[in-house]
Amino acid sequence: MKLKPRFAGTVMAALAVSMTLSVTLDVSRALAVGGSELNANVGVWAPLLPDLEVPPAGSQSQDDVGVIVGLSGHHRFEGYRTNIEGSIFYGHAGDTSLFGFEGLLRDTWEFDIADLSAGGGYSQMTFDQDVGGANLESAFRGAKVVAGWESVFGNRPIWIDLGLGLYDLNGTFTSPTGSIQEMSEFTTTYSVALKTDTSLWGVAARPTLKLEYLSDIATFQGGRLGTDDAVILSAMIELSLLNR
Repeated sequence: MKLKPRFAGTVMAALAVSMTLSVTLDVSRALAVGGSELNANVGVWAPLLPDLEVPPAGSQSQDDVGVIVGLSGHHRFEGYRTNIEGSIFYGHAGDTSLFGFEGLLRDTWEFDIADLSAGGGYSQMTFDQDVGGANLESAFRGAKVVAGWESVFGNRPIWIDLGLGLYDLNGTFTSPTGSIQEMSEFTTTYSVALKTDTSLWGVAARPTLKLEYLSDIATFQGGRLGTDDAVILSAMIELSLLNR
């Protein structure tokens, strides 16, 4: 995993926070997520993407802040430790839009002070950037591996979720004149998410903070299609539509 200087501090700080939480919280018996959930997700996200160089506009920053929405849920069959999980999401920020979905299977093991989980499945996300009459698309398709730690601090459940994405990255740049450049390679992503449960206006809600590091994303600089790394930050609220 290569960390460019502009992102190294951000990623390391977030990982340090999650590690500190996991070793310092005085927790009681964990409560595993069970049954069925369906949640509506809404929040803000900040894609910190490589600059694009599109003549005649020149180099343009692709760091921005916007809105992200989605649906997520899971179901655990009674008497089993395996969850079926799924999510679909759409985000828009400045020149960038994002669409993605994933489906996972996750097993959870219950212990006295915490629950540990692990699993994996299919994941897909597509970044679409429109700058100066040109279009740059980065399509990620592949597998995602997840691991989680869940416990209770006071009376409030807390989750730390880690993710590893193993993707085929397909990049396509379409110039203002219609010429096309394409590239394809294997790449990885790394994510950490912190979650807890609360209530908003009497509705069960789950605030979520997430940091995701993309070791490669398509970029266009110096007249050529290539790759560079990127960071995605998001802060969301999951509002319960079904919980049983």
